[in-house]
Amino acid sequence: MKKIILTLLMFIGILQAQVSLSDINKIGNERLDELREELKSQETPQASFEDNFEDVKSIPVKILNEEENTIDEQYFGYNYLQNEINFFDNIPTPLDFKLGVGDEIILSLWGEINLREKFIINKEGLIYYKNVGFINLSNKTIKEAEAILLSELSTIYSTLKDSEKSTDLMLELGKLKSLNIYFSGEVFKPGIQLVHPFSDIFAALVQVGGINKNGSLRNIQLIRNNKIISSIDFYEFFISGSNVFSNIKLIDGDIIHVPVIKNRIEIQGSVLRPGYYEILPKDRLNDAISYAAGLEAKASSFVTLDTVKPINERTSQDNILSSINIDLKNSDSLLLNNGDVIKVRSIGDSSSKLEIFGRVKVPGVYSAVGMSLKDILDIAGGFDDPIYRQSIIDDKITILRKDKNNFYSNELIVAYKDAESTLMSADDKIFVYEDIKYKTSLTYRIEGEVYKPGTYQLKKGATLEDVLKEAGGLTELSSISNVIVSQEFTNIDENGIETTVVENIANVSSDFKIDRNAVIKALPFENVVRVEGNVYSPGLVAFSKRMTMYDAVIQAGGYKPYTIKKSVYVVSSNGEVDKANLFRGRAKPLNPGDTVIVPKNPNPSDFDVTTFVADMASTLANIAAILLIIDNQNN
Repeated sequence: MKKIILTLLMFIGILQAQVSLSDINKIGNERLDELREELKSQETPQASFEDNFEDVKSIPVKILNEEENTIDEQYFGYNYLQNEINFFDNIPTPLDFKLGVGDEIILSLWGEINLREKFIINKEGLIYYKNVGFINLSNKTIKEAEAILLSELSTIYSTLKDSEKSTDLMLELGKLKSLNIYFSGEVFKPGIQLVHPFSDIFAALVQVGGINKNGSLRNIQLIRNNKIISSIDFYEFFISGSNVFSNIKLIDGDIIHVPVIKNRIEIQGSVLRPGYYEILPKDRLNDAISYAAGLEAKASSFVTLDTVKPINERTSQDNILSSINIDLKNSDSLLLNNGDVIKVRSIGDSSSKLEIFGRVKVPGVYSAVGMSLKDILDIAGGFDDPIYRQSIIDDKITILRKDKNNFYSNELIVAYKDAESTLMSADDKIFVYEDIKYKTSLTYRIEGEVYKPGTYQLKKGATLEDVLKEAGGLTELSSISNVIVSQEFTNIDENGIETTVVENIANVSSDFKIDRNAVIKALPFENVVRVEGNVYSPGLVAFSKRMTMYDAVIQAGGYKPYTIKKSVYVVSSNGEVDKANLFRGRAKPLNPGDTVIVPKNPNPSDFDVTTFVADMASTLANIAAILLIIDNQNN
């Protein structure tokens, strides 16, 4: 019987060895294949990137307005006419408003005689009053119409002119008849339109949606009886607030004509309101810049004019486009053409500043003009603060100064006591260094199951064993395996906001050297072990002496199918990680508070030869052990 058992055990050992070797070769080859495929997938031909780049460049860009009748604000003035306007029946009647066909008037008499009557002015401009007849009120203001009615009605109401027994008369507007105005040319709603009778040319254009960008804003024509009675330039209103249109009242049948714009130029660059502007034949370069609200403070006095030769001046198709640089001081007589582009550049920046870095209260950029090193250091702050001053190395202030004869800047070392005699130059770089020895004492913190928890000063070369002794040692409720060491780090994001991050350090031994801002936690014993992963009853199991990893798994219900037994591992309380040994954890001892992790095969449908053979070997080993026990009992 012993020979059979020994033969069986030898067979199991050989089988396990063969499987282990083949498993290693299998993993190595598969990993190599994976690496090869990864490298292949990362190979991107240069032509592919260039092709994609060309595709991106060729995508057309189209900017659409939200509504068809909106105009880009770069086209100056058109948006003035695209605001909603509301008229109300109770707005005051303009003093110069003249009555017309279809208007309703309300006549009121009170005193010796009291009455109130309404009349509609007929097509001939007349109203009819009983016992008087027709009265002509067409094209009369309210005050003029009141005087006419007072005169006409006094023939039947004598008290209208009697000072003792008087009757008062008042005339007011009732319902108003909208005006029929014709719109032609470059407006959004051409044709006949109804507008409010109090409207002027500007208000009338607003009520029909305004002028499109092909229309002129500087030559709007009011036509009456086939004659141009007025031409309006809205730029006078837009730029200087001069109202040149409200004194012209509209009447039924008027025509408002907006011709096509003849000359438009573009102004770019350092002006207060860059954009497109309409110009008249009389306009000069300075006029155009005034339309753009003038130059910015840092604008150059020289501008570049990209000009287009007018069609009627061309003798050939060559040299139509040209460009000239112009001094604004000598541009009064310069005429502009349709399509010209005025480019106003900013002045170049001049070197007059320096920069200071390091251990000062306000580092940054300062003017170098007429400044000594002491002036800059005093402005940057810190040297007059006796406490702050102790953290500065003030006898080795470094200045980097450019030198046209050298590739590298000259390096000047100056003590603060000599700083007043050192004059600064533009583009200097000043470096003020910190005295590291004066820094706040370095500390660490110790918590948990020690006799003297708290914050301690860090001593050079202190180990975990040293700091535990400093804290009076561990209490009976903890041990070195339950000690966790973590480190605090300060991160600064792109916005300059500081955040403190604490990370645990794994595999810490008693001779581990403690760094500043370290946190040592001595955790209390836990009389349990946690089992997680692919077991039948994951969770906490009671700890017992000489408990192994395999024992903990069995107490948690044992392995579930598709467990990767060779990858089971233990995480101790202090973060140390240890994998299962060759005996599947039977010889791996546990400590209270440990956690056993049992991983599951992510591809359970795949047949794992290694796991199958290992399980078979384990089964055969158990059978051999049983046979050996039986044989010993028989003997």
